[in-house]
Amino acid sequence: MGRPLKIAKAQAVLTITDTTAATGAITVSQNLNNLVILRGMQFVTASSVGGLTGGTTYWVLDIIDANNFTASATSPSVAAPPAVAVSLSDTTSQSVAATVGLVDSGFNNPNGTANTYGVVGGNVAFYGPQVLCNVAFGVAGTGTLFASTSSAIVTGLGTDFANLTTGTTLYALWGDGTGTPMQLGVATSTHGVHTVAVANTNNTGNIIRTTGNAQTLITDSPVTFSANLGGLVTGTTYWVKGVANSSAFTVSTTPGGAEVDLSDATGTPDAQRQQVVLAANSANNATGTTGYGDGFVTALHEAGYILRQKGKTKYLVQGTVTGLVGQALTANVANSALQPNTMNIISTDASSSTAYVASLNDYQSELFPAQVAASSLSAGTTYTIYSSGDTDWSTVGAASNLTGVSFVATASGSGTGTAVLANVNPDVIATFNTAYAANTYDGQPNPIVIINNA
Repeated sequence: MGRPLKIAKAQAVLTITDTTAATGAITVSQNLNNLVILRGMQFVTASSVGGLTGGTTYWVLDIIDANNFTASATSPSVAAPPAVAVSLSDTTSQSVAATVGLVDSGFNNPNGTANTYGVVGGNVAFYGPQVLCNVAFGVAGTGTLFASTSSAIVTGLGTDFANLTTGTTLYALWGDGTGTPMQLGVATSTHGVHTVAVANTNNTGNIIRTTGNAQTLITDSPVTFSANLGGLVTGTTYWVKGVANSSAFTVSTTPGGAEVDLSDATGTPDAQRQQVVLAANSANNATGTTGYGDGFVTALHEAGYILRQKGKTKYLVQGTVTGLVGQALTANVANSALQPNTMNIISTDASSSTAYVASLNDYQSELFPAQVAASSLSAGTTYTIYSSGDTDWSTVGAASNLTGVSFVATASGSGTGTAVLANVNPDVIATFNTAYAANTYDGQPNPIVIINNA
């Protein structure tokens, strides 16, 4: 697998709030004594503030009090010339992160060699190179949901959609025995309890009359009532049986069951349902095998960072929005197509289409190997089928037409298929580097992954 990612460590991450020109004081919101911040420690600010340049290394010169210190541009331990305080300007009400005593913040990939070493995972509050990603953590939903490809409205039974975050993606766990997460869509800001005001119930036709718009209810979806009325019992789940018009509907006690027998009564309870309005019609149906809905998971597709490596394609990741920490597998899909507990790492390769890194380690292999058209094969050369296309690879020496099959070419072929040289590893194992061009230094592969400063 190669050496695993190291973990970034720091003495502390301070928040600079003020700088003072007259005294050279840097004011922070944390207690320096409690954090054991001492003279001579190095620190880096995430951005420029009050005369300090973002990304530049400074040293703690003197501790003034628990919340103030001075800084120098050289180490105070050097006797000649003596360190002097940095000249500051007056600033107030700032919020700039300063990382103190950062270690294991980078990676060692010396120019002129083909060796690559483990890079850093860590906390994005630290300033330094880190492997960032996009991740979707799956969170088990409470209750069940119902969705139809003909509607953007997802209804729930025993759910609490009001606590969803706008932008969250919903996945139904299909009740087919596999529990496969099937994406429904992305939640808009309209989620929670939808109500329709009730006016009375009629025994004739078992009709529930409304002063609200009954046509906003969905047939065969669950509904409850906020108070007893005409045989309707608060807290009981009913099912919308039919909607006659904007002011009349009927209910049943089971999906598709008989109408509930109602009595004549007048009152003003609300018909209530849990709902989420998606950004578009649901991508899949969700009704459950018995009509009582499917279980579900939710995921907020968010920026994240890798804490450490747990396998070739498995990482421990933390989301920067939710703060969730969990295992995630790499996926070669766009952010919006991520499934629960998957992530992607975007390559820095300047290709016309977006590509994603499948794994991070210190093997040497080409991220985007050069492809050879089937018509350009050389007899006697060993290839691996990269894209089968419409080429009949069996006519040029391959055992089958499947991608990944290696063979010794017997002749040039034809068609749209492509191959790569067999000594290339096309399963996208990436090495680490800054964004140099491919093979700039002694055969280094293509540019690797996005490594950003927090």
